Amino acid sequence: MKAEDFKSMEKVRREYLKKIRQLSSLEFSREKWEELKKLVYKVVPLDVDVVIDDTTLREGVQMAGIVSPHPSDSCRIACLLRDIGVERLEVLTYTKSDQEAIKRMRDENLGEILAAWSRAAKEDIDLALKLDFKQIGISHPVSYIHFEKWTDKPVEQLFTRVTEAVEYARDHGLTIFVHGEDSTRADWEFEKAFINTVADAGASVYRICDTVGCGVSDPKAPLPHGIPAKVAHIKKETKIPYIEIHAHDDLGNAVENTMATVRATSGFYDKVYVSTTFLGLGDRAGGAETEKVILNCYLHHGIGKWNLSPLRELAMFIASSTNFNMPLNKAIVGDSAFAHESGIHVHGISTLPLTYETFPPELVGHERTIVVGMRSGKHGVKLKLEELLKREVDENDSKLMEFVELIKKKFVEGRRRYPIGEDEFRRLARKVGFYEI
Repeated sequence: MKAEDFKSMEKVRREYLKKIRQLSSLEFSREKWEELKKLVYKVVPLDVDVVIDDTTLREGVQMAGIVSPHPSDSCRIACLLRDIGVERLEVLTYTKSDQEAIKRMRDENLGEILAAWSRAAKEDIDLALKLDFKQIGISHPVSYIHFEKWTDKPVEQLFTRVTEAVEYARDHGLTIFVHGEDSTRADWEFEKAFINTVADAGASVYRICDTVGCGVSDPKAPLPHGIPAKVAHIKKETKIPYIEIHAHDDLGNAVENTMATVRATSGFYDKVYVSTTFLGLGDRAGGAETEKVILNCYLHHGIGKWNLSPLRELAMFIASSTNFNMPLNKAIVGDSAFAHESGIHVHGISTLPLTYETFPPELVGHERTIVVGMRSGKHGVKLKLEELLKREVDENDSKLMEFVELIKKKFVEGRRRYPIGEDEFRRLARKVGFYEI
């Protein structure tokens, strides 16, 4: 590298950071953030409408060990999802509690976006009709592995069973999604015939179900596991108008596989449905998180159709109403998602929040937290002080220096391992002279 090359890089760096600083602040401004986002993140536009089909109140509440939410809580969850911009809500219908929740949702004018989940059984469809649903999802296995549940039934009988169910739902005016259970382990020739059969019978959408999370996002991966390959084959070789992805997280790839489906449909379909659950609730390891898919679409693909501000509120409410122990480090909505303790991180945040925050916490209804603990330095203590005092503190203030040393002694001499709580922090601050705290 020549000296003039470094000089040129330095100029670019300073101009870039000047623009970023002008748009950055510890105080949130949505307008400035949108400008900053354009500057920092290069959007890849998609030629497909992404429709969130949230199944928290169906798949999510089936998660082993959680508490089923009260009907009033289910209704509030549905309302918050609607407020975010979710366009389809899949719910259970079988119990009195399910049905009371549905009634409450209808009272909140959610009827048009509600969808019943059912087996390929006339009695399930009749129940959906009785509850006045306009949409239904009919679930049925498509892999030979899952057919082991019905070893006494030949393939022809399985086809007939699903065809009759779809036709019955169609004849009663329902919009029909067909869920291909275990699609990512299905024989393609069988699955292709299955999709064409349900399309002829009246289904509008085929759900690719990555039931055990073994799907692969790599476009080069072959059928049946390769999800982009499956999207291409469905588009080319079947009559179904639309597709959906329902990805499980057994290998930790649910969001990746969901986003791979979205990208694979761009330019081939005018819309794609994504079946997700808030917080990733669901059977075993759960599935793709609604909030993660929304943020990925927003940040990387410039999709601005959703209201992001209720995300944290909804996460907290779902965790509370289901007795779900939400991980502290849950992306986007977890307690620690915007918490900073180590000195180098806090220094970065105080200088430029973007240093260690992909986006401002206020965007999703969250807030930044400065934690004072074993790894905190002067920057962390100063920032926490300013947060509580609601004014700037001179970094050369002798009281600040004394305060930093006092806190250090707590950890060095006292061998303390847990952070300093807010009440204790205030008490220690007053001890060194910050009386107004």
